[in-house]
Amino acid sequence: MRVPKIILNNYFTRKSIEDVDRFPISLFNNRLKSMISDLQYCLSIMMPVVLIMMIIFFVSGFVEDMDNFSTYLSIMMIPWMFILLIILNKDIAFGMSAGKRTFGFKIIDFKTKQEASQMQCMLRNVTMLIWPIEALMTAFNSKRRIGDLIAGTEVVEWEKQDLESLREDLMSMENGSFKLILVSLLFIIVFTAICFIGIL
Repeated sequence: MRVPKIILNNYFTRKSIEDVDRFPISLFNNRLKSMISDLQYCLSIMMPVVLIMMIIFFVSGFVEDMDNFSTYLSIMMIPWMFILLIILNKDIAFGMSAGKRTFGFKIIDFKTKQEASQMQCMLRNVTMLIWPIEALMTAFNSKRRIGDLIAGTEVVEWEKQDLESLREDLMSMENGSFKLILVSLLFIIVFTAICFIGIL
């Protein structure tokens, strides 16, 4: 899977990882810090895209001329869907997201104790939509949160890696992950449609 370096390793993404070691987050254990840095990292990947969209909207006068709230909402769903796609698939590179690499964790299958499959890694992240509850679960059980119970996985301590290793691992992955991304997109489209209908 070819991923440009600037997307995964730029000022925003590096800052998202570095900021986790600052007070008051520095008071948490490494597993919680890993979880927080993952969320910040996923959001930071989309930060340049969101900023560019906002600049285009305001410079073009699109926001002032837009009377239809549903049109605006539809356009803003695009970055939202990309963020969800990133969050769902943040661990697909050998069960190690940016945060897990930084703090030294890996996702494995709970029964076999082998590396978790990409599908398991994606499935466990579906519950990240209820992130505060998952963070609370992680505070009490650093190895298994709700998503792990659903996917049959657990998080174990592993050798720490730098941020560049994430891109290298993504590049070395086979094209089989394309099917996983399609499954993720299907889930996101259904979830987004339900949210969109609920808001309207």
